[in-house]
Amino acid sequence: MCIKVGDSELDTVRALMTMSLNSIVADVFDWDLDDLRPDLSLRTDLCMGVQQKTVLGEMIGEYFDNLSVNLDQIDTLYDLFYQVIEVEFAGRGGAV
Repeated sequence: MCIKVGDSELDTVRALMTMSLNSIVADVFDWDLDDLRPDLSLRTDLCMGVQQKTVLGEMIGEYFDNLSVNLDQIDTLYDLFYQVIEVEFAGRGGAV
């Protein structure tokens, strides 16, 4: 199977990372993928507690090569996705 999204390989990588992260968030918070929106707050809208925070951090680490994200400094799903996909990808040698 071949997947291509956007005009470049980087666009495809970002799309695949986004799909993976969406699946993780939906699984951790028991939400339907179609109901997730970038403006949702981890604490207010998704009601992230200590257990979910731990599981979310562990799952991100498993899927994204031991990536560690400080969830205390992240409010919305947009912030989380930006941190994982843009900042961390760039910091690991990818171009943003």
